Amino acid sequence: MLLSNPATHDPRPLKEARALARSGYQVTILAWDREGETRLDSVMEGGVVVKRWRLHAGHGTPIRTVPKLFLFYAWCVVQVISMSVDVVHCHDVDTLPAGFASKAFKLGRTKMVYDMHDLPEAFLRFFPFASAMQKGFLRGVRRHADLLVSASEGYTGYLRRAGLKMKRAVVVLNAPSLKEGREPRKPSDAFNVVYYGALEEERGVKLLVDAIKNRPGVTLTLAGRGALAKWVEQAAENSDNIRFLGWLNLDDLDEAVREAHLLPSFYAPTSTNILLSTPGKLLKSFSLSIPAVVTNGTHQAELVARFGCGLAVPWGKPEDIGAAVTSLAGDRMGYERMTRLAFAAFQGELNWETMETRLIRAYSEMVGR
Repeated sequence: MLLSNPATHDPRPLKEARALARSGYQVTILAWDREGETRLDSVMEGGVVVKRWRLHAGHGTPIRTVPKLFLFYAWCVVQVISMSVDVVHCHDVDTLPAGFASKAFKLGRTKMVYDMHDLPEAFLRFFPFASAMQKGFLRGVRRHADLLVSASEGYTGYLRRAGLKMKRAVVVLNAPSLKEGREPRKPSDAFNVVYYGALEEERGVKLLVDAIKNRPGVTLTLAGRGALAKWVEQAAENSDNIRFLGWLNLDDLDEAVREAHLLPSFYAPTSTNILLSTPGKLLKSFSLSIPAVVTNGTHQAELVARFGCGLAVPWGKPEDIGAAVTSLAGDRMGYERMTRLAFAAFQGELNWETMETRLIRAYSEMVGR
């Protein structure tokens, strides 16, 4: 596996690596430690070997990062050539050049997997001629990749419409495990809306605060950090039903999330990538039997409508968000129905065990075992 981060915090690639190892594959992750904060090598659960290349580089600064990115590609290719490799699994578009080169050096004897976390545009927007570059990368994927793994059903539908017809393609969502699920519970009189993550305007933070502040019977709890942290802190001081917890460790964050009656999953609909994504936050809410409020016109809204476990509201209208929250808080029977449907969606399809089965089956078909 080729990964342009240190293989410490990005959960989906690590879950995939462990799943493949459990199924009998020998897995090595070639990772780029841009921050220089990890050991060079390590061994994860299941015997997954992580080899790290350490060279400091920033994020989102193409002029400084691109030369170092090509050095990372060269290091990956040398590692692949030196090992007996059957499959090169490229995580996201920024590792694809190393995958193409590795397959060429192996004279096509090595299979190549393109694991699309986001549409290529999410990375290529930093570069000139991004649209042409995306088309070029996708043509390369169609010609050279043996399997497409996608982090959202919305992405695969978009690629099919764009003419990218893969022989093998599978959707592997970053879904929680069944053991992390929680069955529906009775709602209390207090209705707690919890937002966690980046405190940025494009995540709908201002919209949420404006929608819920001073709204009777509803509390908004926010946790995270970002450009709006000071603004959120001030809003909490000026409103009795806004709470700001700051930046939390994982244990404290999990406790706060489990106290939620509603987990909003808002993203400004500013790009095709955002419109078609399936955020982990949405899947987390289903696993905890919590309905979601999402942005209208997105793939998230399609999922909420398909499974009947939430509401979609127009972006940019706090009055509509407030009305949706009030509706859920006041309709106890409707809310309880949505909690049951959310958990049923999680148990039936939107869980990691289902995703792992899909991945292993696709790999087995690809390598012919």
